[in-house]
Amino acid sequence: MLNKNFKLFLGIAIVITLTLACFQMAFVITEGLVASGNSVTQRHDFIQGHLLLWQLGWFNWMLAALGLLTFCIMLLPYIPKSEWRILGILLVGLGIVPDIGAEVIFAFVIPHSYGIDPTLANLQLLEMIAMQLTGTLGNGLYNIGGLLLNVLLLGNKSLPRHIILAGIPGWFFGFGLSIACAHYAFDAARFFTAAGMVWSTAWMLAIILFIFPNEETMKVDY
Repeated sequence: MLNKNFKLFLGIAIVITLTLACFQMAFVITEGLVASGNSVTQRHDFIQGHLLLWQLGWFNWMLAALGLLTFCIMLLPYIPKSEWRILGILLVGLGIVPDIGAEVIFAFVIPHSYGIDPTLANLQLLEMIAMQLTGTLGNGLYNIGGLLLNVLLLGNKSLPRHIILAGIPGWFFGFGLSIACAHYAFDAARFFTAAGMVWSTAWMLAIILFIFPNEETMKVDY
């Protein structure tokens, strides 16, 4: 019972963290993002004027990245053992590296780049590098690994198939985000970010509420 309650608590904490991170990006740190459409000077001024909120927002995204990896690890007892399961979790884990690296750049490097280059050219370069690291590379690895794990869940006949199948579109929204970031299509990136995070977070909550409490009957031993 203790283990079951802990998994439920941890799962809900992950969903809350993801939801808060999305809220912060949509309503708190928005004006400092390239996708806001603001000029580089306006973005710089916003970051300097709201530095603590800016850094807290990106710190929460670091926690969200670790939360996604933790959630995928929590899925492993429900996936039949295979080399594909190992590959899936490895890809998600690899996505952590560029993702958190980008968030460190956003939170702690970009705010101080003005002292090195008052023309803000370095700030723009750092923004582009960080966006490609998190939006294209990190997000791409997350979604390849996550989709693979999601599909492998279908091999467990004890799981409700409608819940498992419902997760698949979320990963494709994520692929859309990676493509949009790679091509600097900011309007499309905003759409895929919103659609993907809402869909995926709702799916994760369904897994947490309807599958994790039934570990004894739904996990696999093969």
